[in-house]
Amino acid sequence: MERYAVSEGLVVGRKPLPAGDVILSFVGPEGAAQAVARKALRPTGRSGRLSLFHHLRYQVYQKPGNDLPTLTQAELVGRLEGLEAPNRFPYAAFLAELTYRLASPEVAGRLWPLLISGLKGVAKHSNPRLVSVWAGWRILKAAGLGADLGGEGEHLLDGQRTTQGGVYLGLEGLEALAAVLRLPGGEAIGVLEAGAPLDRLWQALLAHTRYTVGELGSAGLLANSHRAE
Repeated sequence: MERYAVSEGLVVGRKPLPAGDVILSFVGPEGAAQAVARKALRPTGRSGRLSLFHHLRYQVYQKPGNDLPTLTQAELVGRLEGLEAPNRFPYAAFLAELTYRLASPEVAGRLWPLLISGLKGVAKHSNPRLVSVWAGWRILKAAGLGADLGGEGEHLLDGQRTTQGGVYLGLEGLEALAAVLRLPGGEAIGVLEAGAPLDRLWQALLAHTRYTVGELGSAGLLANSHRAE
């Protein structure tokens, strides 16, 4: 049956096609989705409303036999500013891709506010990596993939506590991670700002993401950003 559907979401991916169409990836409170914006890149198209990190209310049309629905209407609800800077965009891309990979309808309602808060923090905080540590771990926890902080040992490797190897967190790192996972956002950010081992928490987050979610396409951007810092 041919049908229309109305949704809302944040544009987290754009893939231009040779004919001037664009495949858009969205994350919203109801889940992750994709749609084709026909002729969006042409001079008379609507590419300006379909940029990364634009919050849209949009309508799609699903035709039987087509893999992706077609975007038929797009209303700009708002945009997240300040994420284009070279030292911020890689972290924004990481949080957006992580959420997109995890945003099944069952958990999307929990992930959506964390993504928005995380991106706003990345845009405004003096240390975008610090905010990404908080938001990344909280997104994983909300999706049911948080780290297990029980048991002995002070290492975290690919999502499992071990006594050798892996990413060494140390006692202060474990305490900071517990605060990130359990305290309200403002309090957790305060713990990270008070001298937590941020690099170790970040490397542990990346390792845990690889183990539970898989390698993200934004990994290359993050590696380049780290070398530049």
